[in-house]
Amino acid sequence: MAASLLDRAGICVSVLCLLQCLALSLVIVLAPVVSLGIFGSDLFHRLLLSVILPIGVAAFWLGYRRHGSLGLLLTGLAGLALVLAAAVLEATVLSPLAASAVTSVGGVTLVVGHWLNLRRGRGVCLQPAP
Repeated sequence: MAASLLDRAGICVSVLCLLQCLALSLVIVLAPVVSLGIFGSDLFHRLLLSVILPIGVAAFWLGYRRHGSLGLLLTGLAGLALVLAAAVLEATVLSPLAASAVTSVGGVTLVVGHWLNLRRGRGVCLQPAP
């Protein structure tokens, strides 16, 4: 039950992160001045990251313990690693557009991973006991 709730929360914050990142990419291309607002701030990115990371780690670990799918665990960890790498490397290595692209791929990976984790977990719960 807690894992299901964490996956749902993970999907929500990952979608929020993805939408923010995609919107920011469009804003950067269309009007660089707008990116100076709250969605472009380091504080906003840190806040999202501070929510996404613990929810993701907990949801994927609990899901793995429930259904035993290493592939799903690695998918979730890959999504988290991409989002974290983009956040850490944005200021030094990646351009804002490249960081947005990496974050977008990480966000999509997280949404898909949480969704599959949720589905796989339900399947385990619905199977009859041996």
